[in-house]
This record gives sequence, structure tokens and C-alpha cells, in this order.
Amino acid sequence: MIIYLDVIDKLSKAGYNTTRIRREKILSEHTLQNIREGKSVTLNTINTICKLTGLPVEKIIEYHPD
Repeated sequence: MIIYLDVIDKLSKAGYNTTRIRREKILSEHTLQNIREGKSVTLNTINTICKLTGLPVEKIIEYHPD
């Protein structure tokens, strides 16, 4: 199982609050909701989050065996 590691908070600390993300169409509301609910997102989304936050993927997601 993939776990998101406080992604919304990390985006906010990098200057990308959810209002800005939606207004600038960086990520869709559906994608933000999937992150909040721990549902899957695309690798392109993970890549975008890494670019925006400047963090490596291992600081964004973590794998936990079921």
C-alpha cells in the first residue's frame, strides 16, 4: 500500500496552498481529493509534487506491505 506523507502540508510549506493549486490548475480538485483520501494518483502527479516541493519521492510517498 502506498501512503502519502503529509503531501498537502508539504505543498503548502512550499508556497502552494490548495487555493493556488486549483486557481493555477496545477492539480485538479479530484487529484487533491484522491491524495487526501489516500487513493492512487499518477506518476505524473507525484512528479509534479516533487518538482513543486523540491523533495525526493521518498519524502512524498512510502510503501507499506498490506
